[in-house]
Amino acid sequence: MKRAGGTRHGLQERAEGFMQIVSNILVVDDNRNNLELLSDMLEMEGYYVRTAETGETALKEVLKERPDLILLDIMLPGIDGYRVCETLKKMPDTQDIPIILVSAKSSIEDAVRGLEHGADDYIRKPYNEMELLARVKSALKTKHLHDEVHHTNRMLSNQKEQIETIINTMGEGLFSVNQDMEIVFFNHAAEEITGYNFREAIGKNCAKIFKCPDDEACCQSSLDFKPEPGRKIAREYLMERKDGSRIPILKSTSFLLSAEGEVMGRVEVIRDISKERELEQKKADFISMVIHDLKNPLSTITICDKIVMNETKGHIDKDLTQLLANIESSANNLLNQVNELLDISKLESGAMEFKKQRIDMNDVMDISIHTQRIISMEKQIEIEKDFAAERYPVMGDKDFLMRVMINLIGNAIKFTPKGGKISVVARDHPQRVPEHPRSPQLEEAEKILEISIKDNGTGIPENDLSTIFDKFRRVRGTTEIEGSGLGLYIAKVIIEAHGGRIWVENNSDQGSTFTILLPALKE
Repeated sequence: MKRAGGTRHGLQERAEGFMQIVSNILVVDDNRNNLELLSDMLEMEGYYVRTAETGETALKEVLKERPDLILLDIMLPGIDGYRVCETLKKMPDTQDIPIILVSAKSSIEDAVRGLEHGADDYIRKPYNEMELLARVKSALKTKHLHDEVHHTNRMLSNQKEQIETIINTMGEGLFSVNQDMEIVFFNHAAEEITGYNFREAIGKNCAKIFKCPDDEACCQSSLDFKPEPGRKIAREYLMERKDGSRIPILKSTSFLLSAEGEVMGRVEVIRDISKERELEQKKADFISMVIHDLKNPLSTITICDKIVMNETKGHIDKDLTQLLANIESSANNLLNQVNELLDISKLESGAMEFKKQRIDMNDVMDISIHTQRIISMEKQIEIEKDFAAERYPVMGDKDFLMRVMINLIGNAIKFTPKGGKISVVARDHPQRVPEHPRSPQLEEAEKILEISIKDNGTGIPENDLSTIFDKFRRVRGTTEIEGSGLGLYIAKVIIEAHGGRIWVENNSDQGSTFTILLPALKE
């Protein structure tokens, strides 16, 4: 039998901090007067009430529509309240329904027996209405909170399964480590890349699974390091797999931080870049072959032109002499560009050998300025240097770093008008400057050297600032100035090969400033 104190569906009210749907209560009692009295009292409170007069009927009503609460008499014809309670608590679909036994049986033993059969509460007849309603309200509140928790857990479980499915179908390997550098998650792709399965990896120290023979610190970075929020560190390594084979991989590290900013662990994403390296090598080999094929005839043209000029000196007119000089100049320019392309091919393929040793960047900057002094004097450009009093030792290839400095100073001279000014400044760089990206070597360096080359020339169009270090990139409006568009790209590759960074910004007044960061050595 159904009795309603309000609409069951769609009726909601906010009660004590949570959204409460109108509760469905099943009242079971074989005494009709008791049944109607209790039902009327509950309906007055706005509950949706259903009734049953026997244990059998009560079980059918529960299976037909699950109630939020059952008020159950013990002394029922046929199946008594104890058995009804026990039956419902054994069924997975109904075991969470709260049951309050309402009975004239008043002994402690009866109450204990009811609780042992699964009842959640026990009220003796005759009952106090206020007490009964308070217990009903408390039981329903607990039930609704339990339902909310169950629903939330189910949603979280579904989301967890979805996330795990996504992670395990990723092409990239993903694993995470805790504060002790122990692996706590290891996806399928990580198994394939490293050769270790999930059980072998979980709980092991990162360095035991993720081995980099040429860089022991690849999985041992200090957790005392405090990165900027959201910052990731990406770096290439040569990794040794379980079977001993070695493959190049790209590893991206994200730090897990506590509310206080302390490092609690890391998430590592690794990608096998073997095929990419193979394709890059094939491309580099092809380009190198083409460049060598170009270099030989260009060299021949230059040599032949010089021979002709020497053999015909004093025997041809001024116009032919100038024509031969133009041929030589053009051939030399093409030869320089071919040499730059050859250098790029070697740099990108890793075939370029850097002879790194302890060098003083003060000397490198002094020599670079000196080599450009004659050109700057022709344009009456002053080159001002400020290296402070201290020395700036770095671990690097002197010839390559000098090439970068000469290129940057030469560019500053090209784009600075006659009578202008260029300044070359070196100083210790602040350790925490988040405006520009940092390499892993800079992040780990105890000291950082900052070099800036500032001019008061025309500056760089804003649209070109982000692409100026790209290959073959020429600044708009400068086509009349000689150049291959490769110098800045080569400079960037060389600086990054030394663990540094390079960028350019326009000055607030006039001209632009190129800035280099390099990991420095202590004196």
